[in-house]
Amino acid sequence: MKTRILAILLAVTMLTPMVLMTSCGTKAEPPEGTYTRMTVDINPSVEFMIDDQNKVVSVTALNDDGSILIAGEVFVGMTPEEATEMMVTLAGETGYLIGGNAEADENEVRISISGDSKYAEQLVKQVEKTAADTMKALDIEGKVAKVEAMHTEALRALAMETALFTEEEVAAMTDEQMYSAIAAGRVETALLLTEEMREAYYSAKESRISFAHSEATAEIINAMGGAYQLVYLGYKTAVDAYSAAITALDEFRYEKLVSPESEYQKSLAKLREAKTELLQQKNYVATLEVDGEEYTAATLTLQMSEEQYNKVLESYETLGTSLNEALVSLIERLRESEAFLRSLEEKFSDNIKEELQAKAVELEDAINSAKDSFFAEFESAHKEDLEAMEQSLIEQKNRLKAAATGAEG
Repeated sequence: MKTRILAILLAVTMLTPMVLMTSCGTKAEPPEGTYTRMTVDINPSVEFMIDDQNKVVSVTALNDDGSILIAGEVFVGMTPEEATEMMVTLAGETGYLIGGNAEADENEVRISISGDSKYAEQLVKQVEKTAADTMKALDIEGKVAKVEAMHTEALRALAMETALFTEEEVAAMTDEQMYSAIAAGRVETALLLTEEMREAYYSAKESRISFAHSEATAEIINAMGGAYQLVYLGYKTAVDAYSAAITALDEFRYEKLVSPESEYQKSLAKLREAKTELLQQKNYVATLEVDGEEYTAATLTLQMSEEQYNKVLESYETLGTSLNEALVSLIERLRESEAFLRSLEEKFSDNIKEELQAKAVELEDAINSAKDSFFAEFESAHKEDLEAMEQSLIEQKNRLKAAATGAEG
């Protein structure tokens, strides 16, 4: 367990750009070998992982609006301040932050920074100042708020989700190790812009690794010869059932949640259209003289846009709930198949267990091979979908920019 954690953390360290950070006065530097998690929430919400060179190594959208905002943009290599400035600027250009007569309460940028080091303490102030200065330069009335970073329990859940560690492995980690593990997972999935695609990826990878172990186990038992054929056949049947459960879950995720042709993605497209109209109307109202005749009519139109958006949102969430119930059922089936395999392994004879122990290197090689090849295989299988998804997000961002410009005009 400790060896695996160390290997992951060393792999992450090797991803760190070897760039020396120039000190400015008494500016604190990040502790060596650590990663800092920064979130910028304007709804869009985005997470940045910062390395010990004070550079962004990954950017991850935490909601659909965040996916739209980061699509087609290059944040990696920026300082946290530069990334914040770009986030606020993009939010202004797309209408998520509203200019004109909008009050400060309507525009809030919420910042969180992990850690309690001097660097983290200074970084919060610097990023908050950057956000405030950028809004001022864009002539947007707003406010910046510091929010608490993740507590340890939430951090553990995120580490398990993004890096596929077990609960026991994560429990043995320090916060610093968990941030490093999260950074590794985020770098790995950098091309997966939406939550649905990342969930499909992590689910498929976890199953692939587990299946690789079970398949290699079956091959070792089969090679032991005739006396073990009954054990092999029973175990192989369970492995095949497990494979079928994996396939059913992966296909459901893709066909129902990820595919551009799915009802879920079509519903999401409608939600984005409604959001565009709502933001455009909000920005238009902000350009008008308050309490004027045109302002009153525009405000009524805004109210109708909000009502329409809420209806579309409700429909989208209802569909999501329905699909999630079906997904839970498939996951339970998968877990049952996996549990049955583990129960068979516990009943293996001493001879089989000794052979598996002797072939531990083969088992580890099978697992590592599955890990190493998985992303390339996933990317290849979904290349067209990934490209179409990014293009769709960029087009939505351009529509928002055009709507915001039209509102200003």
